[in-house]
Amino acid sequence: MKRLVSIFLISAMILSSLTGCGGSTESASETSSASTVQEGDSTEAAETEAQPMKDTLVVAQTADTTTLDPQQQGRLWPDMSILSNIFDTLVTRDENGELAPNLATEWEAIDDYTWQFKLRDDVTFHNGEKFDANSVKFSVERLIDPDFNSPISELRTVKEVNIVDDYTVNIVTSEPDPIIPNKMVVYPGVMMPPEYVTEMGNDYVAKNPVGTGAYKFVSWEKDHEVVLEANEDYWKGAPEFKNLIFRCIPNQADQAAALRTGEVDFVLGISSDVAENLKDEENLTVFSAPSIRTFYIGLDCLSEGPLQDKRVRQAMNYAIDVQGIIDTVLGGNAERVATIVPRQNFGYDDSVQPYEYNLEKAKELMAEAGYADGFTIDFDADNDFLTEIQAIAGQLEQINITVNINPIDYNTMVSKMLAKEVAPMFMIGIAGWTQDAMSNFQSYIRSDRKYTRFNNPECDEMIDILETSMDPEERQKASSRVQEIISEEAYFIYLWQRDNICVINKNIEYHPNLIGLLNMYSAKWIG
Repeated sequence: MKRLVSIFLISAMILSSLTGCGGSTESASETSSASTVQEGDSTEAAETEAQPMKDTLVVAQTADTTTLDPQQQGRLWPDMSILSNIFDTLVTRDENGELAPNLATEWEAIDDYTWQFKLRDDVTFHNGEKFDANSVKFSVERLIDPDFNSPISELRTVKEVNIVDDYTVNIVTSEPDPIIPNKMVVYPGVMMPPEYVTEMGNDYVAKNPVGTGAYKFVSWEKDHEVVLEANEDYWKGAPEFKNLIFRCIPNQADQAAALRTGEVDFVLGISSDVAENLKDEENLTVFSAPSIRTFYIGLDCLSEGPLQDKRVRQAMNYAIDVQGIIDTVLGGNAERVATIVPRQNFGYDDSVQPYEYNLEKAKELMAEAGYADGFTIDFDADNDFLTEIQAIAGQLEQINITVNINPIDYNTMVSKMLAKEVAPMFMIGIAGWTQDAMSNFQSYIRSDRKYTRFNNPECDEMIDILETSMDPEERQKASSRVQEIISEEAYFIYLWQRDNICVINKNIEYHPNLIGLLNMYSAKWIG
């Protein structure tokens, strides 16, 4: 049920603290260059006796998995974090964020419509099946089969997979696709065991996954936990922890309690205020990890109402002191963005600048649009970001926009977005995990895509170029033009690129990747 959240006092406190803020803060990259930003006394930690190694690593997430079939998981990050430990992909990224071999040892575009992949010849699935070219053909063609109805759309250009030899495949597209290797890093690159899937069927596989990854599936207790055990025959070598558990703990206060007692060893993406309360815990380390997850507020520009007017949308951007919220609410663990593309992704254009905080300009635009007295609007709010959203709502009240905040969980948010039932305003963060602007744009910009809530023919043309041109220079120009348009038209309220605040058992070392996917193979016990 939607409700009007009274946030005047909260907003007043935030605005009061913002008044004294001047100058710029450290950039996200500078902030996160030191791996530990908040932690307990290091001298005391050094004097603590080494602890006997645990054989079980417990990771908390706010949402349970929805399915254990990686090709039907609906693009939900909690699902894929679990599944990335069970399944391998054709391509991965190294510690510098560059594309790197995984199940594929090398790849090249042999023409505009064909990408060729060479494969490892020493990998087996957990059930003993051999990984080979047939595994790739089966996995990719299963994913793109219309009857399978996968929600994963990145391989929509793929027409077929041709086997060259036992360990070489050609992925053939219906139109040029310049970033097929990038797409093989996460969802579309997961490899499935053909014999097992064919014999057992999709419903069984969705509850009993078999991959080639570092961990084997043991059990799934819905809304509680997924239990995995080490794959001792893993082709990269057995993982250090014998057992890996992903536990569903929706509330961050409960996550903090579990961290304090040692029930949980690691949480990614915890809020700044919760992290502040944990920084002095002797058994924990709190640190900030760089991330490409970029947050924005989606605006319904198609339905009748004030959001159809560009001046209103621009006014909303001018009215929010994004940097002030970063400094106060987020503890400086984020950096402003001008559009929805993070700076590490191909296609980013630093010439497009964020909206300045200019309350007078915002009021002028509201008056010009005929909304000097404001209006009331609904906002579907992810429970994890209520503090930030309340601050934003409080600042919009300064231009007489009253926000009805409807708190919901992340999975519900995505379901409402897919069903096109989400409120006129919603806030979400997108990773752009291919590290190409196309990934940030693909579902949100072109007029025929599932999350798009505006119609701009020039944007459609630029997206077509970005998605099909094999010329990097031409692609960059198209990406830049899209960013110029969506900034000027204010189709979104542009917020921040946020670091991931992590809390970990002080005896464990683990560094999350830029996209925030929790593949725990690299986790080490340091005592």
